[in-house]
Amino acid sequence: MKRLTVVDSLRGFSLMGILFANLLLFQFGHYGANYPEFYEIDAVNKLFIYWVKIFIEGSFMPIFAVLFGFGLMKMSESLEKKGRPVKRAIIRRGLILFTMGMLHSAYLFSGDILYLYGTITFIVVWMLKFKIRSLIIIAALVIPLVVGILLVNPDFMVAAEQSFATGGLTAEQSEYLVAEKSIFSTGTLQERNDFFMEEDPFMAFTDEEFLLLIPIAILFNIPLFLIGMILAKNHFFETGLTSIKKKLIYMTPVFILFKACMVIWPDNDILGTLGLFSMYLLSFSYISLFYALYQRWQALKVFEAIGRLSLTNYIAQSVFHSFIYYGYGMQRFGDDNFLLSLLIATLFFILQVAISNLYFKYFKQGPLEYIARVVTYWSFSPNKKTNNNLI
Repeated sequence: MKRLTVVDSLRGFSLMGILFANLLLFQFGHYGANYPEFYEIDAVNKLFIYWVKIFIEGSFMPIFAVLFGFGLMKMSESLEKKGRPVKRAIIRRGLILFTMGMLHSAYLFSGDILYLYGTITFIVVWMLKFKIRSLIIIAALVIPLVVGILLVNPDFMVAAEQSFATGGLTAEQSEYLVAEKSIFSTGTLQERNDFFMEEDPFMAFTDEEFLLLIPIAILFNIPLFLIGMILAKNHFFETGLTSIKKKLIYMTPVFILFKACMVIWPDNDILGTLGLFSMYLLSFSYISLFYALYQRWQALKVFEAIGRLSLTNYIAQSVFHSFIYYGYGMQRFGDDNFLLSLLIATLFFILQVAISNLYFKYFKQGPLEYIARVVTYWSFSPNKKTNNNLI
């Protein structure tokens, strides 16, 4: 089955956004970016933090999830045409992603998404043969299901608001950030993992409420996977600039505005709700905008190679940035110069683009993509290109 280069390029472009969003976690942890005054960050660096929060954070990860669902559907169609078992192959793919994600989370980056994607793969694999109408209905039903869970557990929402509040720091929270900065910038991997096990003054959830985070995270992402599967079925990336794409492009400034209001006034419930919806809808505006620009500006194909190597490059970003921020490397965790972090990340991403394009002159798949393929299809195949392919 012929690859859609626009999808690979979009995946590569979204990988850049994911890298910029993850910088906040690498440099400030799960909470620190909400308290720039704690790190004595100046106005210029604070401006760039807000830029990431408004234009990047939360709006590129959904693109990755949509494209993952898209890829699962394309893989299913390809396997079916070849007369090979579909469910077993995709379940094995989910298993290898889950395993890689757990290892990634344990040794490199606590903000990993791969194990979540692997888990969701086990669920959506049973829906691959559903018709578009059925997928739309299921995606639509998941939202009230999440609302129902929250209504049955009202204390969960109260705890969530307390956990992610951006007001003044308590004495315990300040001590936590001080300890986190010391351990993450100078400590060992074991010390960082031990720190996660200590009491977290930001986390207002009880043990029972904390267990709800996992199913809620899964339910929030399932519709994105299903949308990706729907896009594959209706040939979204092969139908030109349709009216729905144009409308999403026109709405881009509106979604950015609502999201900016949420970031600037985080304690306003109405703006928070509008901003949360806009954060996800902005993802689809970005998809449509990239698609439109791709049709006119072929230079965007430069992202194709890094997109085809997305798994390898995603892990490589964590390897590199864990060295930049953690104790066994340059120890920049909690540093007040976020602009420098953006510059380092940009240069590293440019290097990834160059290496990825060079890599595909000699190999057909990335190293981690090759491992995932071996497990998925349960067979070995040469990864190097033949001489004929190099001509």
